[in-house]
Amino acid sequence: MFFLGNNILGADCHTIPLTPTSVKNMTYIVLKNGLFDCLYITKETESDPTMDCPKEWNFDTIFHADFNNTTSGGNVDWNLKTVSHVLIKRRDSEHNWMTIAVKKINSLEDFRTGIIANDYFNASNTQYEYALLSTLYGTESEYYTAFADSKFDSIFFAEKNNIIGSPAGDGFCDTARVFPSSSNVTILNKYPTYIRNTKANYDKGTFRGKFMSLDEETCTFEMENGERIRFQRKVTDFLSDGMPKLLKHFDGRIWLIQITGDISDTADSIYNNRDISFEWVEIGNCFSEEHLYKANLSDVAEEWWNL
Repeated sequence: MFFLGNNILGADCHTIPLTPTSVKNMTYIVLKNGLFDCLYITKETESDPTMDCPKEWNFDTIFHADFNNTTSGGNVDWNLKTVSHVLIKRRDSEHNWMTIAVKKINSLEDFRTGIIANDYFNASNTQYEYALLSTLYGTESEYYTAFADSKFDSIFFAEKNNIIGSPAGDGFCDTARVFPSSSNVTILNKYPTYIRNTKANYDKGTFRGKFMSLDEETCTFEMENGERIRFQRKVTDFLSDGMPKLLKHFDGRIWLIQITGDISDTADSIYNNRDISFEWVEIGNCFSEEHLYKANLSDVAEEWWNL
């Protein structure tokens, strides 16, 4: 089979070459009115032209259809030999890549079902770059990336497989920065001596907000009083389960926290307009894969951390 150039019947020496003479990008190919053994497209241009169709894929292959009882031109069979895992990673302008999902590839079916991951740990008002890549026992492939803008108007609490939110109009999140220190006054000095004997430097805060379930069909909040009370009981159970959580605010702040003390459910003006409130303390770095893993918020093990 020949790809014919623009000057099909001209006297030019490149009238009927084995490679296209046009420099335009090729976006599709049509085969019809004939019998074809194969269709092979490659990025490799150094070898001498040949009419022989290669038997297997390599890293220069773009498309290879051998028409052996199928019109498939993909490389799933070849990838099975060169891929041990498929990964999804994420980063923003201030932080390095974080691995958020890993899937081990054992069979062609693993490719067909793909890889799906919920990213509950994204901050608001942030642009993220997501990457899909494969590895062969630690050796990474090219990154296939896409950008996404993250923005929301509620305060959320997330665990590994669960997330709840409070509407921003009702939610409050006041914080204090803790760095234990003291000042001591001595007899012979006019000014006190400042003492800080620890590296501790973390946030603690209070939360107060209303929680309402969301109608999945209308995407509106359930305002019926009985439903609100039942849902807030479920929220209280979630918040008091003793597990670390990721707290993320609509203004972009985000923490890895532990809820401390009691959780209060109090009426605001009228009986059924109720607030849930509690105190919390920061227990780790929410941008650390190690901290998220040890807090049971991530299944991504140490071998996939981006140190």
